[in-house]
Amino acid sequence: MSTNPLAAPEMQPASQPETGALGRLTGVIVSPTRTFGEIARRSTWVVPLLALWVLSIIVSGLLAQKTDWRSFFERQMSKNSRFDQMPQDQKDNILEKQVQYGPKFAFAFGVIFTPIFVLLITLIYWGAFNLFTGAALTFKTAFGMVSHAFVPLIISSLLAIIILLIKPRGDVDPEHFLASSLAAFLPDDAPKWLAALGQSLELFWIWTLALVAIGFSAASPKKIKPAGAFLTVFGMWAVWVLGKVAFAMF
Repeated sequence: MSTNPLAAPEMQPASQPETGALGRLTGVIVSPTRTFGEIARRSTWVVPLLALWVLSIIVSGLLAQKTDWRSFFERQMSKNSRFDQMPQDQKDNILEKQVQYGPKFAFAFGVIFTPIFVLLITLIYWGAFNLFTGAALTFKTAFGMVSHAFVPLIISSLLAIIILLIKPRGDVDPEHFLASSLAAFLPDDAPKWLAALGQSLELFWIWTLALVAIGFSAASPKKIKPAGAFLTVFGMWAVWVLGKVAFAMF
């Protein structure tokens, strides 16, 4: 009578270790679909948002210090025909106030605006995807996706810091210190509508929107197909850009 040997226990595949916070920052660049799928299973947002916030504050502080605000606002005033009709003393008064508050506003912009902007973009696309696709995503998941999708802006902030540290004071244009948009290559006398369009065609922002689409698709792949995610994200952005360009024409 033959005996059956004891069957060896099945070897279970080792579970893949979860990517850490810093690994997720690089993962959304080199392997976005896999990384966003992991974020959907366990949402995090503190590290990317904090990194973007701190870097934005540094950029704003350098802008406030390195910009020749009087020259900048004089150029802005020269582009506005309404200022030509004002008395000289009134124009001087406006210019002095702009020079006084310009650096403070630039610094406050980085401190206050960055977290509000991430929150606003999350609310817009969280509502849009839940409304149009029935994705039923939680706000925490959406906020984690959008926070990590802003990694390209972390990269652009690092580049901006390097550029601002190198450039001497007075040789910085607050609008185009990082030549990553079409507007940076337009002449100063370009039509306002073209300048508005050029500002919207910005490399790092388009990259961010692409990651937003990938992230939401990875969060609910059964309900949000990649093509539909890109159509939703860039469709809403295109409506905003068209409205911005139309407003600039008047």
